Amino acid sequence: MIKTVAPMTAATLLNNALIFGAALFLVIATALIVSRQSGRLLRVALRLVRAPDHEALAATLASRASRAIVVVATVVGIALICAGVSLTMYEIDCAPRLWAWAEASLLRDPMATLRLALSVLGVALGAVVVHRFVRVVAHYLIAGLRRNAAFAHHDAQLATLLERLLLTLRWGIALGAAGLCVALAPPPEIVVRALETVTIIALGVLIARTMIVIAHLAVDVVFQFARGREGHRTLRYVGRLEHLAGITKRTLDYFFFVGAATWIFDQINPGGRMSELGLIGIRIIALVYAGRVLIEVFELFVRELLLADPDKRSEAENQQRLTLVPVASSILRYAIYFCMTVMALQELGVDTSPILAGAGLLGLAVGLGAQAFVGDVVSGFFILFEGLFLVGDRVRVGDVVGNVEEIGVRVLKIRDEAGVLHCIPNGEVRSIANHARLYVNALVEFRLPYAADVAGVLAGLKAHLAAFRPRCPDLLEDPEFVVQDLQDTGVLIRCVARVKPGRDDATCELLRAGLLTALVAAGVAPQACHVVVLPNGAAPR
Repeated sequence: MIKTVAPMTAATLLNNALIFGAALFLVIATALIVSRQSGRLLRVALRLVRAPDHEALAATLASRASRAIVVVATVVGIALICAGVSLTMYEIDCAPRLWAWAEASLLRDPMATLRLALSVLGVALGAVVVHRFVRVVAHYLIAGLRRNAAFAHHDAQLATLLERLLLTLRWGIALGAAGLCVALAPPPEIVVRALETVTIIALGVLIARTMIVIAHLAVDVVFQFARGREGHRTLRYVGRLEHLAGITKRTLDYFFFVGAATWIFDQINPGGRMSELGLIGIRIIALVYAGRVLIEVFELFVRELLLADPDKRSEAENQQRLTLVPVASSILRYAIYFCMTVMALQELGVDTSPILAGAGLLGLAVGLGAQAFVGDVVSGFFILFEGLFLVGDRVRVGDVVGNVEEIGVRVLKIRDEAGVLHCIPNGEVRSIANHARLYVNALVEFRLPYAADVAGVLAGLKAHLAAFRPRCPDLLEDPEFVVQDLQDTGVLIRCVARVKPGRDDATCELLRAGLLTALVAAGVAPQACHVVVLPNGAAPR
């Protein structure tokens, strides 16, 4: 079924469209005329004052004047469109109100109307002068910042700041001039309200964008200053938090944009629901950022507390502390996340008392439903408390052999010789072979021919390695030689050397090189296996 529009609604729509369409046409026509005539007037004025190169100067000034006229015409046009749409939606006919306002103000006293026109012209000229002045001041301030050593490496940000600042000042002066013109001859209330709405939205967005650039610049300058004060007792800690610069900038972006939206809604509808939601959003943003900073500060505090002055402690104690750092950091991180979540729910108006009261039941349910996770956590604590291995130890867990990089609450991280990082759940650690406890044996095997004097050769090798020991600080005792086996290819000799934990591979390389040098010097070649390949059908001799 097609609904017909009521006559009053159609008349209102027609009258408003004609009035605001005519007003918009007058604004555009006036802007075009003034823009074209400004160039001629400027050329005549510059020619009269005999300015040097007046043609080029007139063209530059005319271009700037045209841009200013376009900005003013755009602002007025947007205000007219918004006002027309708003009035039509509320079925307010502007024709009788506009005519009554004209009869009461403009048509009653022609001289007052002329004075009003001159006043509006004076406001426009005053706005141009103020804009010129603040533009010069802005350029002067940015130039002063560029000369400061703290801003020496921030030219791009300063250029962006100048651009945003000039744009904000330009629109602020234009909207302020429009407000003064409206105050000289107050139009109907709905027009004033529409202009106020446009002004609030434009200023809120522009100021927020400008403050974001200022905040980003301030963050970079602060961390740069702290980076240059590494020796300072307090500022060196700020420099270590430089990786928070990115999240700090994003948080400031959200803060200023949400703050601008909250201010806009509060100005348009004071005490409304949107302004309350905006304030809640600002508090949650601040809460999340504060939690992130607290996590980083606590982790830095834990590292400073446990890892400071490593030269004053033994290597074993340093390894124990390295093992405890990630565990303590994880516990603090989870605690802060939990507190932050509860506080955020309280900001949203959620009663957290049942949540806290049911935390025990929830933990029981989670424990029953996530037994593997709980088993990993419990196994991790037993690994830590029993001290089966520490960070930096060389261990074998199952088929994985490598150095322990981290013992977490849930997973164990081991990096093997190929550089591959293995993450093994603590609950799957069934058997452990630790190569980093007290000592480990370095084993080297080689063969001697049966024709050689085995006893004499081994005595010479012992003497050579005894002299070689001072150059190998990882050796704890003199190497021992044992006859391991009698094979077809020769006598299998095994060299056993007790070395420091985790140094067996490196020591084996040194022992092989030393043994080869000693055997060559003694004129004994290790027995080699010779393989003879006969062609098909050939008989061995």
